[in-house]
Amino acid sequence: MKKNLFAVASIAIAAAVSLQARADEPLPPPHGGPAFAGEPGMHPPFPGPGFDVINDLEQLRRLYSLSGHPDEIVQVYHEVLDKSHDPVVRRFTYDALAREQLKPADPAAAIATLHASLEEDVERANKPPRFEGADKKGAPRP
Repeated sequence: MKKNLFAVASIAIAAAVSLQARADEPLPPPHGGPAFAGEPGMHPPFPGPGFDVINDLEQLRRLYSLSGHPDEIVQVYHEVLDKSHDPVVRRFTYDALAREQLKPADPAAAIATLHASLEEDVERANKPPRFEGADKKGAPRP
């Protein structure tokens, strides 16, 4: 009986340690972001400067985390939001910032960040689509 109780307790402790280790792992990137773009053999999900910015942000996040200063990436995210007008970069940065704000269990800041992202997305969605290749009125056709 004691052996069974000991075995069950050991399994419970191992499960708790495993769950805690998983809770400490970083969350996967949101849709549209690179999934460890620095790994060999990975191809960028979308080419261009937006991907380069997102890749740099992911690399900086890892380096800050490895150096023991993971909270410093929050300032970098704010700087990117101040400078960037690319909707893909802004979406990735808002999502990453919200994840960082949830780490110390500050759901109010994460919710505020996601609300700001939502407002931008709704504003962009309300604008009529622009077609760069569309004919302009009065322009002669070839």
